[in-house]
Amino acid sequence: MSWWAALPGTLALAALWVAPGWAVLRGLGVRGLVGLGAAPAVTAALLGLLGVGYQQLGVRWSLASLLAGLVLAAVVAAAAGLLLETWRPSRGVIRRSRPAMSGSGLPAGAALPAPLTGGQALLLGGSLLAAAVLTAGPLMAGMGGPDRPEQAWDAVFHLNALALVRESGNASIFGALGPLYGEGAPYYPTVWHAMAAVAPGLASVPAAANVQNLVLAAVVWPLGLAALTRASVRGAMPAVLAPVVAASFVAFPTVVLTVLATWPFGLSIAVLPGALAALLVALRTPWRWRPKAAVLLAAAAALAGVVLAHGSGVFSVLALAGVTVVVILARQARHWWTRGRPRVVAAAAAGALALALAGAALLTRVPALWATLGFERAGGATYRSALGLVLVDAPLVYDYGPPGYGHLAITVLGALGAVLCLVRKRSRWLVAAWVTAIALVLLAAGPAENPLRTLAGFWYTQAARIAPLVVIPAVVLAAIGLAGAGAAAARAAGAGEPRARTVAALAVPAALLAVVAVVTGGLRWDLKERVTASVYEPGQIAWGTMLSGPELAMMTRLGGELPADAVVLGDPFNGSAYLPALAGAKVVFPQLGPVRGADARTLETSLDRLRTDPAVCAAARALGVTHLYTDTATRAAGAKEHARTTAMRGVDTTTGHELVDRAGTAAVWRLTACD
Repeated sequence: MSWWAALPGTLALAALWVAPGWAVLRGLGVRGLVGLGAAPAVTAALLGLLGVGYQQLGVRWSLASLLAGLVLAAVVAAAAGLLLETWRPSRGVIRRSRPAMSGSGLPAGAALPAPLTGGQALLLGGSLLAAAVLTAGPLMAGMGGPDRPEQAWDAVFHLNALALVRESGNASIFGALGPLYGEGAPYYPTVWHAMAAVAPGLASVPAAANVQNLVLAAVVWPLGLAALTRASVRGAMPAVLAPVVAASFVAFPTVVLTVLATWPFGLSIAVLPGALAALLVALRTPWRWRPKAAVLLAAAAALAGVVLAHGSGVFSVLALAGVTVVVILARQARHWWTRGRPRVVAAAAAGALALALAGAALLTRVPALWATLGFERAGGATYRSALGLVLVDAPLVYDYGPPGYGHLAITVLGALGAVLCLVRKRSRWLVAAWVTAIALVLLAAGPAENPLRTLAGFWYTQAARIAPLVVIPAVVLAAIGLAGAGAAAARAAGAGEPRARTVAALAVPAALLAVVAVVTGGLRWDLKERVTASVYEPGQIAWGTMLSGPELAMMTRLGGELPADAVVLGDPFNGSAYLPALAGAKVVFPQLGPVRGADARTLETSLDRLRTDPAVCAAARALGVTHLYTDTATRAAGAKEHARTTAMRGVDTTTGHELVDRAGTAAVWRLTACD
């Protein structure tokens, strides 16, 4: 499949991510750019809830069942909107201009920003298109093609999880991926897999995965950042600039969606800016129950999407917006108190405290959280070196050579935006969020002896996972800085020259972006392409190649060569773990992590004693093994190896095996030694 052939599926998948959430938000009265930007987060929430609901009802997960559920959700939202009168502009949350401020410091009218004019919308459309090209272009070049599978630790798991959802028709976060663990029905976030599994026109598992990540990177992410900027800042120009500014970063989406391959986490980050935009609207809307209830429902749905996409979304929201929520609610409480409503304040404070304590108690009972917090990871030498890497937006996960200093131009613009926010006393939460996120990255990347490093444990104490939290406020602040420079130039153009002021307000930011593009080599196109190729191009794979080009071709053939009931045994690190996703075949080891079960452990540690130890054949028969996958490639030749599976690389296939297919250094055999 070529990228052109995948274009219809790409457009359909983009529409699936945006349209359902937009319909729900429009029913609740949240429209305009904020409604569009927050829409994918609401869609994620719907996917998560429908997955659980369909599992309980026995409904198979498919494109048809998903569309039916999404239409029902839109109808319910429209009904709620009628009840809350969001369809009546005089009573709802829509206003054509910015409302006046009340005595409480909150808008007296609705908190939605004014709609963009035709010219502003046209500029924003151009910016989003440019951002899509600058973001998706290097990713597509590094991938090489939509059908090529990513070769990274987590990618193996997620590709097979996607194939499992398609096969089983189960997309619930509670147990759908249990078979990949060998036993049990554990919780695992499946929203990313649920949407990719029904991607229209993308029958190939790798193509569905790759195209979905492109949509998240080039459509969902910049649209959410534009919405967050629009909800945070007065004036339309920062929102117009934000998508292109975002395209200059490598930490997200490139690193997270490629070399890290933490795709559900990447989905949570991609929809986070739009959810934050909805949260800001909800917080700033005055406490008149109908409009407030409508926007609170909208914000809750968007935030639920962030969390259902990946559990760490709870802590991502708290890290970036926790202080803001507390400050705004405290101001409202003070306003109520001074207006003679102390009982309301006391009751609300008690309820909020009880809710926070209940949430904390619930989290302490989640085993996965303790496993995440307890994840051990080596620290860096100094905080100074870590800060330097953050300021230049280095990948923070693998050595791709000197990152260069071109990105410092964006950092300087971000610092300028931070100064403007502090001086103007507007959107100061962005500065707090930026500083907080940088501090968390430094805790993860710095010395391991610091007891505060535990705070980074919510993201597996991995700097590369926390770095996207830096990107979100940094993009908005840099856009503010760019727009501020344009506004200063417009004022310098003279009060009596309105046309000159308009030209300056547009030309200066555009010129500065052009300078940034030059000093960063096309907004760091080459680095983004190299990072992507390091997990897609056989022979260049970071941490070792699992599948060569010929072996990938063999995987395609095996779909027609293996019987439907085949169960393949092989070292997952040599490529056999890709068989479920690429050939539709069952394997004993469908992921690179340890698989539970005594029989599986016996095969993992003793397969080289196939002919001498009866327990090996007994374990193979117990698991229904029919075929063996072998590969003679070594670490010296660039292959991926792991000490845990050493015994699986020394199997003698001279007798007791019948050759099915061979490619490169890999071969597939019918196992007859245990007959």
